[in-house]
Amino acid sequence: MFAEPIEGWNEWLFALVNAGASSPPGLVALARVIAEGAPTLAALMLVLLWVRQGRAVRFALLDATATALVGLAIAQVIVALWYHPRPAELGLGRQFLDHAPEASFPSDHATLLFGLALPLVFERAARPFGLAFLALALGTAWARVYLGVHFPADMLGGLAVALVACGGIVALRGPLHGRLYPVALGLYDRVLRKLHLPEALFPRR
Repeated sequence: MFAEPIEGWNEWLFALVNAGASSPPGLVALARVIAEGAPTLAALMLVLLWVRQGRAVRFALLDATATALVGLAIAQVIVALWYHPRPAELGLGRQFLDHAPEASFPSDHATLLFGLALPLVFERAARPFGLAFLALALGTAWARVYLGVHFPADMLGGLAVALVACGGIVALRGPLHGRLYPVALGLYDRVLRKLHLPEALFPRR
């Protein structure tokens, strides 16, 4: 009984956001670029920030990566325990992006991108970058609902999973920041020295 009003709200909001036959082709094309390209853009942003930023931001980037990975693992457990169909499987809306009929809740894209964004937003030194990741996550959430491959609740589910994963990583900040991350940065610095990469392009600590 409790799930019925939630499903009703979910389908109503999906119908409100989902593109239709009269939607501008340019907007549909933009949504496709965002929906499909966001993970690749996020990976490029991570690499660029890691190379160019200092210790505090690199620690935050490691937190972000760990949060995203833990979040995706939690999402897989949820999918294994409960299957929620995608809109097209229920005959709802219009789908503008090819997608296999897999479980929709929670969205892997939302889990990944919110998982990357949250630890950066919560770290003062990395907050501007976190806001950029958050904008990418929100844009992707809109795009995937707009294109008909997800419900809005799938995106909120991804955000919720990312928050849980972020909380777990925050709880482990002591050992991660005190022992594991310094080892990772030390290995990275040694690799740079071994490869004789210029410090102007690849700053050290």
